[in-house]
Amino acid sequence: MVKRLLVRAGIGLALAAVARIGIQKLMDANREDDHTYLNPRWDETPSVDADKDMGEVGLTQLDSIYRAEWQANAYPRSEAERKALEE
Repeated sequence: MVKRLLVRAGIGLALAAVARIGIQKLMDANREDDHTYLNPRWDETPSVDADKDMGEVGLTQLDSIYRAEWQANAYPRSEAERKALEE
């Protein structure tokens, strides 16, 4: 009697594991992963603000991001500005 109960419990656990794996595969197949943000090619795309800002003309999107960061952090633009800040 105990042996029969253990066998049935083992079979039940095996079926539950198979069902779990099947459900997981179905959920993975239905999920649409959008990984385009991982490879946006910002260094090849022209700046989106080139028509609004004359300083953006000829820059790529990546250059535009760096430029915005440098302006926000007030990096000196030239060697003369850097020397003036040091003095």
